[in-house]
Amino acid sequence: MGNKSSSSGGRLSLVLDAPPRGNEGGSYIAGQTLTGSLYAASKDAVSTPLDVRAYLSGKEKVRVRYTETEYYTDSKGDRQSRTVTRYRYAERRIVSVPIRLGTVAAGAEAGTRYRFPFSIRLPLDLPSTMHCAENGGGGYCDVVYKVKAELKGRGMFGTKKTEESISVLSAPLPPQPLPYLAEPQTHKVNLCCCFNRGSITFGARVEDTSIGRGDAVAVDFACKNQSTQPIESARVQVVEEVHWHAGAHSNYRRHIVADRSFGETERWRTMEKNEMKEHREKSRGGGTLSHRDRRAEMLRELHHAIHDGENRAELRVATGALHSHEGGLIDVRHRLKIKVQTGSCVDNPKVNVPVRVGTPSRLAASGAAGDGEGEEEPEIPAKAHWDGPAMPPSAPPYEPEIYVKPSAPPAEWADDDGDVPLVTATPVFVGTNVAVLGGNVVEGEEDKGDDGDDEGDAVFAATNVKAEVVPTLPNLLKELEFSVNAVGTVRGRVEDEEWRRGVFDALSPSGYASIIKAVSVEFDQPDVAAAIAPAVKGGNFSSDYLIAALRATSSWLRVTLVQKLLPFCKDMDQ
Repeated sequence: MGNKSSSSGGRLSLVLDAPPRGNEGGSYIAGQTLTGSLYAASKDAVSTPLDVRAYLSGKEKVRVRYTETEYYTDSKGDRQSRTVTRYRYAERRIVSVPIRLGTVAAGAEAGTRYRFPFSIRLPLDLPSTMHCAENGGGGYCDVVYKVKAELKGRGMFGTKKTEESISVLSAPLPPQPLPYLAEPQTHKVNLCCCFNRGSITFGARVEDTSIGRGDAVAVDFACKNQSTQPIESARVQVVEEVHWHAGAHSNYRRHIVADRSFGETERWRTMEKNEMKEHREKSRGGGTLSHRDRRAEMLRELHHAIHDGENRAELRVATGALHSHEGGLIDVRHRLKIKVQTGSCVDNPKVNVPVRVGTPSRLAASGAAGDGEGEEEPEIPAKAHWDGPAMPPSAPPYEPEIYVKPSAPPAEWADDDGDVPLVTATPVFVGTNVAVLGGNVVEGEEDKGDDGDDEGDAVFAATNVKAEVVPTLPNLLKELEFSVNAVGTVRGRVEDEEWRRGVFDALSPSGYASIIKAVSVEFDQPDVAAAIAPAVKGGNFSSDYLIAALRATSSWLRVTLVQKLLPFCKDMDQ
């Protein structure tokens, strides 16, 4: 993590403490507490008060490569055309958290050193840090987080800045598995798209569709070959697809992050020509009882084979895989693809299962997700002290239940004279209540960067004028459209008494369904439905709402939805 500081008039250093032990890749996990200290050394005497502040900034940043046809007139006067490569940039703020560290009073003597300890609770809704570049092109997309600090003076002093990049992981996936059953289906096998060679029936069961990066997932598979075409292989893969856009232009990258083969079984055996002829003759009487019985028996056989784990593959997601993310500029999706390979010029049956890749749930179980378990209690900082005429900086009130451990000073301070005055400010703790999530998209033909002089001012201004949203259903749907995390947004509104009275107490089944439909990440639909259920009609949730939710939810999630909502149904207590 590179530290940028201004040296004229003094030194400014930002030191961040390491994440808790056990975190993946030295990253902070959403929901954990980030601690650090800002160190400042004054080269000259301070003649005017200095404002000391910091902020956490998280952004989506993209560069999209595209081509255009450009027309021009050559030296002979003829009209010509050429293809030119252009780039378009865009960024969208994910989160900003202001930290008011205090004020250095006028009169501080030259050489005085200051330490400003702080602590930030990271919002649970943050997506993971990521970088993805276009294959063979110049386009890329990033999710980046930085802690920035400023020493703002007046007149000739100006503003001194420093920053540190941090790596963030999204909150761990839920520990409860979310399985997927792909019921056995029959697929025709055609040669050159025209000549029928029979059919292949196969199904699968995925142990859990929420997969931690670096973790393995079990996939059970069963297949019946009723064709004259041999099955060369059956593979299961996790496919990662990344889309990012700026304006009307977009880039795309596809990558395989897990790949395994299933073992061959007796049911893969190819039908002989006489067997196929007999099979087709019997199939012509599709409505007869004997044909239906044979088909039902085959489906039962495959169903039992799937649930018995007869042909299982352990699929491990690469540690370099990106986390699933649906943002304003970047879309990272994963799907589990099962494909039966039958040869060239022949149809190859396949099925796609939606999956989500994220932070392994074991990190939450081990206490690494910021719940306080498994972590050492920070030391209580010493009282602020100073030496000489320098005045102690002022700071917001310190919350006694939160202890901020001052970070080790920068290495260059070790060479300083121990007699130099040192001022330690009262530690500052910032909770998630001051975080501003989401923001507008800013785009253009040039990368403006994020080091503008007014960025800090914009962050603090956004906090000061945090808009109050009128509690209405249309406003909630609009919030979900731009939300960083739909579950967090809905839970926040359910906990607000005004929103409970103004929206959820009067919510109709169709309104309830519209909220679920507005959730773009289908994995979150059951959790959003369950978060709202206790607040519907003052706690009088009924089966009418359950039915409406079933119609609004993706079909493969309906069992999970019923399991979550059934306990809230007041008219089904019996």
